[in-house]
Amino acid sequence: MSEDVVKVNNNQLPESKLESSTLKLALPAIGEMLMQTLLGFADMSMVGSLGAAAIAAVGLSDMPMMTAMSFFAAISVGTTALVARAIGAQKQDEANNIAKQSLILSIIMSAIFVVLGLSLAVPIVKLMGAEPDVVPVSASYFRINAWGFPFMIVTMVMNGVLRGGGDTKTPMYINGISNIVNIVGNFFLIYQSRTVDINIPFIDKNISLFLPGAGWGVDGAGIATTFSRFVGFLIIIVILVKGSKFLRINFREKLSLDTHIIKRIFNIGIPAAVEQFLMRFGQLLFSRIVSSLGTITFAAHRITMTAESLSFNAGFGFALAATTLVGQYLGAEKPKLAEKSGFIAVKMGAILMAFVGVFFFIWPDYFLMIFTRDKEILSMARVCLRVVAISQPFLAAVMGFSGALRGAGDTRRVLIITLTGIWGIRLLFTYIFVMIFNWGLLGAWVAMSIDLIARGILYFFIFKAGKWKYVSV
Repeated sequence: MSEDVVKVNNNQLPESKLESSTLKLALPAIGEMLMQTLLGFADMSMVGSLGAAAIAAVGLSDMPMMTAMSFFAAISVGTTALVARAIGAQKQDEANNIAKQSLILSIIMSAIFVVLGLSLAVPIVKLMGAEPDVVPVSASYFRINAWGFPFMIVTMVMNGVLRGGGDTKTPMYINGISNIVNIVGNFFLIYQSRTVDINIPFIDKNISLFLPGAGWGVDGAGIATTFSRFVGFLIIIVILVKGSKFLRINFREKLSLDTHIIKRIFNIGIPAAVEQFLMRFGQLLFSRIVSSLGTITFAAHRITMTAESLSFNAGFGFALAATTLVGQYLGAEKPKLAEKSGFIAVKMGAILMAFVGVFFFIWPDYFLMIFTRDKEILSMARVCLRVVAISQPFLAAVMGFSGALRGAGDTRRVLIITLTGIWGIRLLFTYIFVMIFNWGLLGAWVAMSIDLIARGILYFFIFKAGKWKYVSV
């Protein structure tokens, strides 16, 4: 078996190798997230050069799209968990069929969301609190991205299929190529054609270089993003049609719906979809409260969120490792190794995220000045990044333990903890700190940090209790 795929088989896997197995899965996923983060940095930096209104326009459009993504967690989470179980139990045909069923569902559901996104763009951004000068720009950006929704969803779900079997390298390559396409597209579509003077140091001579550009601004960023998602979609479809190392979708066979597999997908996925929707909708309301503080404040909020996303890389990678290993070990009927793999993944993620948090706290400007030099924005963002730096190890626990529970198919407990944290803590304290105490943007980020700390502790005790080992999928 290739080293690219970490898979549990019927032989006892020594516990001493759990750390290396976790790293083999996590490192490519971390690399993938790092590339996505750099894409976010490039996007925000390029759009940020257009001013605060452009930053706000992109931010106000992104949150509703991320909320809509929650509906597809029903497919993505259920598929990943079932594929991991099937691969762990060495049921190849079942894994292939699960992948095919999830692809059919993704295409059908994403097509519906394209129609909704195109027709409801303006009401959505207005609902988000966009100021009058931002509404046209934000709505146009939203519509452009809506066309890429099917490509994004299919790629996301199919990458989840590959990860469920233990292949985290292929999704990294796919997203890496897509990100490069996006950045290059931004460069040529956002800015107008221009001539720049470049000094050649060795001969001390200036040369003029003409750089073509469409000058489409925020719309250009949306077009580049949509096209990059189309490229990723084509790559993943070709890979699955030709066959990856352990999965293949045969399009020559009749593409009919298998109600038994679909029921199993949704049995795991519906609680995950509800959880993701409540989380995203809660985050949307959180952003709505922040946007009421004005365009400049919301721009500072978005920039801080983008800077903090650098820390998500480690948490995301080890969460995926936990999902895959817990699912595969349970499929192989090795619950003790499943538990240990979950704790190892969280421990590794927490160490790395705490390390990044130290940098956030001591040198916040190094991250924030990538996007803007506006002193008013920086003064707000600097304090917020320091506040959330303290909660980074707890965020690692939230991401890692929730990933482990999803791998076990125990999405109901994840739903309960998310509901408690986002709605019972974050939104409540945000309203109190921002609207009653008038702490401004700082109050929102303090509330967010309290939520992350509380959820991290809750997840630890839930995972340690071990009831997830007996969930039937």
